Amino acid sequence: MDINSLSITPGADLSGADLSDTSLISTDLTKARMAGIALTGSDLTEASLVGADLRYSICHKAIFDKADLHHANLWNIDLRGASAKGTIFCKCWLGNSNLIEADLRGADFSGAWLTAADLSNSLLSASTLAGVSLARACMREVDLTGAFAVGADFRSAILNGAIIRAANLSGANLREASLIDADLSLADLVGADLRGAQLDGAVLNGSRHDSTTRWPEGFRPLTSGAIESHE
Repeated sequence: MDINSLSITPGADLSGADLSDTSLISTDLTKARMAGIALTGSDLTEASLVGADLRYSICHKAIFDKADLHHANLWNIDLRGASAKGTIFCKCWLGNSNLIEADLRGADFSGAWLTAADLSNSLLSASTLAGVSLARACMREVDLTGAFAVGADFRSAILNGAIIRAANLSGANLREASLIDADLSLADLVGADLRGAQLDGAVLNGSRHDSTTRWPEGFRPLTSGAIESHE
């Protein structure tokens, strides 16, 4: 279905509609009411969804590349296998969302809430996660290479097998997080709080820390390859 020629005004009520496999490229859906909508396989490349309500929507394998979703309500959204490369998710509410195997490379989640979201096997390399809440999120085998996650909240998150190489986690809260077999080599951990974190099998070669970094009781960062910064 191609509805690009139709007049969809900002604030349109599309709640519960089935727009699967629809082309919505560059469509203006600002503040649209789209709770429960089906967008499986649809293309929303460069669409504007600022402040839109997409709660409980089904967006399996949809394309949101370079779309603008800042301040959108994406609670319980299904974005399994979706592509959202370079997408703006700033200040979005993504609690309990399903982002398994989503391609989120270069996306900006600054200030977003992803509490208890499932991002297992997703691609988040070069993404911006500054100030993001990922408490209790499931992030098994996620790729966070080069991610900017300054001040992010990963409390009790599951990051087993995650690739976090060269990520900036300075000031991040990783208390009680599970980082079993995670690759944190070259990561910036200055000021990060890892008290109570599980680091069994984690790789820390070349990661940076300083006197403000908090480690699990008894953990010896220098014997794990971490480098202490004296700047």
